[in-house]
Amino acid sequence: MEAVIDNVAENTIIYDYTGFLSKSCQQRLSFIDVLKYLIPSFEVAVKTTEKNPLSCAEQLEKKALKVLSTNVSDTHNLIRLLYLAKQEGIKQLIVYLPYSLDEQQIKELNNRINGTIEFVQGNSEQLLFNLD
Repeated sequence: MEAVIDNVAENTIIYDYTGFLSKSCQQRLSFIDVLKYLIPSFEVAVKTTEKNPLSCAEQLEKKALKVLSTNVSDTHNLIRLLYLAKQEGIKQLIVYLPYSLDEQQIKELNNRINGTIEFVQGNSEQLLFNLD
């Protein structure tokens, strides 16, 4: 099912989902947040034509704070995060989780993403997503 890896590519982006949970608890809800809660498929993806001075990881984090929500499941948030990563052209994403996902959540992710999921160095709280 999941492979165990020891090495990842240098250009792999790391996203700390635990940090997202912490930051989102400090945020106030906006009108967009309310819409996302009421209509789970409502996602805003704004593309700008001007060059952005932020790194790829910083852009992902900024967008993730706008799109992810503590009001939906971790699985749904991870699917949204992977969609954002693909928009940013990210091919490999490591996600640090505060806890392990159960088998059903891993299966759902496998079914919903175009790519593979691997454990980083056997740690089930660190997932490497190889995005196609």
